[in-house]
Amino acid sequence: MASINKLQTKSFWSTHIGQWHSSGLSQAAYCRQHDLCEQKFSYRKRQSSFGKEKTQSSTGFLRVQVDTPVHSSSTRGLSIRFNSGIRIEGITDSNLTLVQSLFAVLG
Repeated sequence: MASINKLQTKSFWSTHIGQWHSSGLSQAAYCRQHDLCEQKFSYRKRQSSFGKEKTQSSTGFLRVQVDTPVHSSSTRGLSIRFNSGIRIEGITDSNLTLVQSLFAVLG
């Protein structure tokens, strides 16, 4: 069982990490504004589930694999398959805005 001090420390950093994320500030600016040690902040962020999630998608790039050659005369559109097995098919000019919104949420 975690001691009260450890729970308070975890809660303290978790609160600050969440506030930083929604603040729109850089990590350095947030730490200066709240008089926090930037190195400790970075360490706690990496230890939190938030830090682990951000590390996986920090580049902003998605891995793309083409299963079959794409021909310009194809009318089927684009097919996207995620590692989880989910597949999105039929992306065309008419639904591209929706797909872009989806990737913004997933990314």
